[in-house]
Amino acid sequence: MLHPIDRQKVILDKLKKDSVTSINHLIEQTQFNESTIRRDLKSLEKEKKILIVRGGVISNNNEDKEELFIKNLNEKQRIAQFAASLIKENDSIIINGGTTCSLIPDFIIPKNIKVLTNSFSVATKLINKNINDVTIPGGRIYEHNSLILSPFNFETIKHFHASKLFLSCISISEMGLLEDDENLVKFVTGLISISDEIILLVDNSKFYQNEGSFIICPLDSIDTIITEKMSTKVQNFQKKFLKAITIAN
Repeated sequence: MLHPIDRQKVILDKLKKDSVTSINHLIEQTQFNESTIRRDLKSLEKEKKILIVRGGVISNNNEDKEELFIKNLNEKQRIAQFAASLIKENDSIIINGGTTCSLIPDFIIPKNIKVLTNSFSVATKLINKNINDVTIPGGRIYEHNSLILSPFNFETIKHFHASKLFLSCISISEMGLLEDDENLVKFVTGLISISDEIILLVDNSKFYQNEGSFIICPLDSIDTIITEKMSTKVQNFQKKFLKAITIAN
């Protein structure tokens, strides 16, 4: 029988590869029994080597360097800060993946909220802020953008109800919100169906960009659009489609 230190090394090695995983998947991969796995995970969590959230386990040893590479970082931070100000006590919210949405936790004042997210970057930030009611879905991990998607099995989250869904996209045009990944679009469509208010975070560069082959949803589905400035193209967009646009100051 392996010593606890050796078992925990096996668990951490698995998380180095996957970054995020489920407890059931760890049991399957390590062949340790459930009670043993849970004890080891609790020990690793106390040592701040992992984060345990509803639905899975996240490595806490990966330095989050994504912000160093975010285009238009200052603009996106302003948008994210304004979005965070909309979150109220006892809200149940969804924060979808994406560079702008990943910045929202940086500006959330710790409060009693429930959060569903498919971004383990977002989940990690929230747990580190002592916001502990965090759920992540099961599914395939998209390592290049730190997302967990379950487009063909919505069972893990279909009973979640959100007062607000925060999402972004790679471009916005007369066709609606556009993305370049079909599985991501299917997943976000499901998130929209369980949310009361849809809030889009999008910087000026995304308007009329016409990138992306798949439509997430038409413009009519969006309740609030937040951007960082009222540029000419944003003004034209607002006039043409009669959509209220909030400027994050």
